[in-house]
Amino acid sequence: MSELKGHISNWLIELDEEKAINFFNDCEIDTIYIDTLFSMDDDIETYMHDVTISVPLKIYRKIDEYSQEVSIIESAITECGQSDGIYVRNINWRPYLKDEYKKQSDRKAIEITQILTQEYVDKQVRLMNNSINSNPHLALGISKELIETCCKHILIKYQKEINKEWDITKLVKETNKQINLMPFEVENIELAKTSIAKILGGFANIVHGITELRNSYGTGHGHSPEFKSLDNIYTRLAVSASSELAIFYLKLEKLNNTKSNS
Repeated sequence: MSELKGHISNWLIELDEEKAINFFNDCEIDTIYIDTLFSMDDDIETYMHDVTISVPLKIYRKIDEYSQEVSIIESAITECGQSDGIYVRNINWRPYLKDEYKKQSDRKAIEITQILTQEYVDKQVRLMNNSINSNPHLALGISKELIETCCKHILIKYQKEINKEWDITKLVKETNKQINLMPFEVENIELAKTSIAKILGGFANIVHGITELRNSYGTGHGHSPEFKSLDNIYTRLAVSASSELAIFYLKLEKLNNTKSNS
């Protein structure tokens, strides 16, 4: 289950909307970034997205029978977006065939193989750092998404099948198996590779662990008035870890490409 779909499902679970959950489980969800909005009163940035929910054709043809579930899901998406500093402009429902959706996923995989650039990583790092104080929930989400994107980029490049059930730690482990962690000669190279893989796994565990804390200490979970959230130093830890790991993968990719072309 994707990070976004899992987030919305948790929201519905929190609201005890069982029928909406069952309906939503059969759907696929995609978002498109539209623009960044700036408030005149403060420096907080809000990110505008459009959301598309793809429904199996058989269900879509009788979607009017699910009007209550549709309304509940749309409200959950809007509220989730608000908690993450995202303004949901439009929510579109459309039918899909499973085989056709797989083709679309394959096209997205091709796009991912082209995304790991200095410009992309720099943009994501800026977004995270700008959100640490104003929207730590968003910063944590981006930190995890950045590592997932880097790993998928590398795994797809090496034609490694990606299991949707892999968490971020497993993604990093599988990524490290595919790439040459030591693209130059050193003494006892296997020991060096093993040690580096452990370090990278540690980075992934930091991001994964703090992102899990987000589910308990993030916004939008019906906390009591006495609730106290985590200090932003923990968000900064996750952001720093994911930034360093993404930059490492980017530089290692360039290093491996240089070696293979020499």
